[in-house]
Formats: sequence, structure tokens, C-alpha cells
Amino acid sequence: MKLKNKISVVTGAAKGIGKCIAKTMALEGATVCILDFDDVAGNECRKELTGAGHEALFIKTDVSSYESLKAAADTIHQTYGQVDILVVNAGISYKRTFTDISAEEWNRVININLNGSFYTCKAFYSDFENKSASDQGRIIFITSGSGITGTGGGAHYAASKSGQHGFMRALAKDLGPKGVNVNAIAPRVIVTELFDTLYPTEDSKEALLNQIPIGRFGYPEDIAHLAVYLAGEDASYIHGQIMLLDGGRTY
Repeated sequence: MKLKNKISVVTGAAKGIGKCIAKTMALEGATVCILDFDDVAGNECRKELTGAGHEALFIKTDVSSYESLKAAADTIHQTYGQVDILVVNAGISYKRTFTDISAEEWNRVININLNGSFYTCKAFYSDFENKSASDQGRIIFITSGSGITGTGGGAHYAASKSGQHGFMRALAKDLGPKGVNVNAIAPRVIVTELFDTLYPTEDSKEALLNQIPIGRFGYPEDIAHLAVYLAGEDASYIHGQIMLLDGGRTY
């Protein structure tokens, strides 16, 4: 198992991409801490993992609140000790034209996606500041190709994801010498619960598929497998990178 005896924290892990990452890391031996605002789905995810014989903990957490994240970090430290892997995944998106974005919605997206990333890393920073080459840590941001292309989800979403990229690289400069690898996985459209809402007709799905050279849609498992790789020892020389995961659609 690639992540045996590792303690992993995944934000936004109750559903979708985050849940798939949590499950895949558990299969690779990690103890998984599920942080999410949805306590029903979060507890269900925990039950699925523990029912399959994995060690898992769910904590209801609001990533737009530093106090909520700090409380979650304190609980995890009391339960398991030091965290080894931090997956910064929680986020929201609204598909809007620029003129349809209100100031309130702009602030909500920035506060959850970008400020939430800072609050998450701030709350768990003590787990990584004393790492070393013999006790490495991993921080993995789940961002978006929208931070590169400026498309998809609206200007507020693209801005928040581009901000995550800058923050990730600043953190990589800070934590690299301390034995911590920091990277970002940047998907574009992935088949999750929202896929049919975004692309409700077969024609819209076909038009999207024609933009993807590899000839298929992306799935949460694609992201989860890359996250596990980045969290493992084989990825120790990958640092400060934005790994675009879109089947070749962008470049």
C-alpha cells in the first residue's frame, strides 16, 4: 500500500471528487479525515469507509471559517497526532456571465475557494513546518483548468482558482525546504453529480467530447489516482507544479 500509516485530511470529502480521493487514499492504507459542511453525506462517507475496514473520521467543517478549521485540526491532532497529507479540495462554482455575478456571489466564491484554501493550510501548518526528508509531508490542491483558461464557472470561479495557483506556489517555496511537497491538480469538466446539470442534452455532451483529444470524459477516479501518486514517495521530486488533468483539451 502506497500510503500505509499515513494520516490524510481531505476537505470537501463528503461527495464527488473529494469523496473519491478519500476512498482511494483509504484503499492505499491511509487513515482519512473527512472535512465537509454536509454532515449527512459526510457521515455516510465515513460509514462507507469504516464498513469496508478502513480507519476514518468525519468532522463537520466550514472552510470559510478559520475557527471551524482550527477546531477540526485540534480534534484530528488529539485523535491521531500529526497529519501527513492535506488535500485542499473544498470549493463551489456558479456558471454565470460576468454581468450576472453579484458582489455577494463574488465574495462567497472567493471566500470559500481561495480564503478557504488559506484557512485550511493555516490551520494545519504546524503539521508541516517541522517535516524533513525522512518524514515528508504532502499538500495537494484540487484547483481547476479555469484558473489557466479563464473559462468555465464564471469570472469569480476562474479568479479563485488562479489565486489558488499563486498561493500553492508561494506555499511550495515556503515548505519545500522543510520536506513538504506542494502541488496542484487542475481538472476541467469532470463527470460528477453536476455533470448532467451543466450538460443536459446529448448534443451538449457530444460538443464537449469533441473538444477532448483523448476521446473520453474525465472521472473523479482520474483525479484520485493522481492525488494518491502525488501523496506517495514516488512523487518526491514533483514540487510547485500545476498538473492540468483534462484529456488534452486545453493544450
